[in-house]
Amino acid sequence: MIIVSASFSAKPGMRDAIAEISRKAVELTRKEKGNISYTLFKSSDDDVSMMYFEEWESLDDLRAHLKTDHIREAREARKDMLDGPVRVRVFESKEVEL
Repeated sequence: MIIVSASFSAKPGMRDAIAEISRKAVELTRKEKGNISYTLFKSSDDDVSMMYFEEWESLDDLRAHLKTDHIREAREARKDMLDGPVRVRVFESKEVEL
């Protein structure tokens, strides 16, 4: 399984607009092949911090997701609403014996 966290800061007053732009992308992404979960979180500590948390069956599924129209459109629509870069971390989960 592939786990992705993508954290970023919204410009002041833009968090709700980003969430609204993301609503369609989240809905469509949850229907994609290989998607296990895809959620946008808003921080409870401040009004600007946000994070996507994603789970994918494979890296190929994640790569296909990044090429979809709905993700490209959401990125373009919110780019001027972000305060700095998106920090993306990708993890691979493998079963191990303890």
